[in-house]
Amino acid sequence: MQKILKNKLFIGTACLVLAAVLSFVLLPKMYEGETATANVLVLNQTVDEGTEITENLLATAEVGAFGLSGAVATDKEQVIGMVATSTIFEGEYLTKNRLVSAEEYENSGHGTSLEFGEFLLTLKLPSTSAGLAGVLRGGAFVDVYTTTENENGAIASEKALSEISVKQVLNSKLESLDDLDESLAEESDGVKDDADYVPVYIVVTVDETQAKTLIALEKAENFHLTLIKAGD
Repeated sequence: MQKILKNKLFIGTACLVLAAVLSFVLLPKMYEGETATANVLVLNQTVDEGTEITENLLATAEVGAFGLSGAVATDKEQVIGMVATSTIFEGEYLTKNRLVSAEEYENSGHGTSLEFGEFLLTLKLPSTSAGLAGVLRGGAFVDVYTTTENENGAIASEKALSEISVKQVLNSKLESLDDLDESLAEESDGVKDDADYVPVYIVVTVDETQAKTLIALEKAENFHLTLIKAGD
């Protein structure tokens, strides 16, 4: 009987010690993480896509740190000078995956500002010479000519469109020739043997009527560009 009582006393004491450890050591540590807070960056006003984040747009908010995504920005240096890739509303957390550098924004095509009724259209050039043989660059304006053949077999050319704005010229790898120019300028010897300057595609800004005309000409592989104004 005494042995049983001793075992019960030992077990009871052990349970009390375990309960004390849970109450005063483990549980506080568990809840410490859940109750911890962090300061995150938010906007003090709604901004549209393409807006550069400046310090006067930023505010901080204290939020629970438990389960907080690592993508949420907490340091101003992480976001100042970055560009919003979509609308970000007032009070919304600033997350790094919704911000890119100004250069990345422009290169992605997001930075192209279009008026109402304008479209971006990509065309495959029928020949290297039709694309001005590597001379054409973004920012240029071109006239578009097409050819017709009469019943006697004589070829005549006529202007199909005037002053079409060229946004980008791309090679077969979809590399921008403007980007290749920049890379070449950065080379110490000014030589970049592996660069492909053969124009294969152009991206242009058009209205609906111009788009229909160019799509038909591309389908027929019957157009030629003439440069009327070089890019800046």
